[in-house]
Amino acid sequence: MRGKNFVTIEKVLRAHPIKTALAFLFVLFFLGLTSWNYYAPLPIHDRNKKELARVKVPDPDNFTFAVCGDNKGNKSIFVPLLKDINHSSEMVFVIDVGDLVPKGERRFYRRFLKDVQKNLAIPLITVIGNHDLNNDSCHYEEIFGSTHYSFEIGRNYFIVLDATTENNFNKEEHKWLENELKKAHASKTRFVFMHVPPLDPRGDGFHKCLKDGNDLLDLFKRYNVTHLFASHIHGYFSGKWDGVPYTITGGAGGGLQGSDPNHFFHHYITVHVEDQNADIMVRPIQAEKNMVYYLSEFLEDSAVEWALLFGVGISLVALVLYARNRCSS
Repeated sequence: MRGKNFVTIEKVLRAHPIKTALAFLFVLFFLGLTSWNYYAPLPIHDRNKKELARVKVPDPDNFTFAVCGDNKGNKSIFVPLLKDINHSSEMVFVIDVGDLVPKGERRFYRRFLKDVQKNLAIPLITVIGNHDLNNDSCHYEEIFGSTHYSFEIGRNYFIVLDATTENNFNKEEHKWLENELKKAHASKTRFVFMHVPPLDPRGDGFHKCLKDGNDLLDLFKRYNVTHLFASHIHGYFSGKWDGVPYTITGGAGGGLQGSDPNHFFHHYITVHVEDQNADIMVRPIQAEKNMVYYLSEFLEDSAVEWALLFGVGISLVALVLYARNRCSS
């Protein structure tokens, strides 16, 4: 039976040599394209610095920005979220507080950048999350620049931290943070953004937070931080930790980590800054689940594996046919 199958395939290939050659070239093209998507360097560098240069705030004492986190490449939530933000005429920029991608690989960053560029006109600034790292190198730094930095809008001070593990906070970065908070002392507002939060708002038994989070909160309290933003926990929580106002916004696409509808839903938040006040509003987002999203995510996530499998199969058939031709001659 196996011999008959090979004979049939051989007859088909001999009867349609041009179509066979075109099919083989298509496989090679597909393999090359998907390999490029995986491994080719991205032409974007220092993106956060370039995005900050695009931020235009007519009135630094009265403006609105958005915060989201833990999108993890889920187009069915993240794309509608970007579109919703883009429809707001008052929004001046967005800060994504980490886990931009499911894995820190170029292919996922390429998709993230494509989705942002296609669906959002205002600047988007990023915070590094634990899923944004990979084992070999940090493509995040290659694309976005430093993992901790600060910027000012009028007399409003913004501090972005690198908090990607649930271990103790980095000592050198702790010194840098304290120095930044000292510099921000004369500002009207001081906003801090980090991925892993200092504490877990769900209380005892939950530990998705820093081991030395209380020490960090003492620092925030001492320097009168206006508001702290984090994610890592896939849900929405807002309140005060020992007098420090905080919001955890981890609902931009990652799988929700609970069933309480008051906390676990897909969303982003808006922050309206007026003089020394920051008003927080939450915006729920409904998923756009359809076959287009499912198919595009499946192809983008598994394209290389399927292309390699298909290419190997075609190559094996070609080798067998070549061997049969050699033997018969």
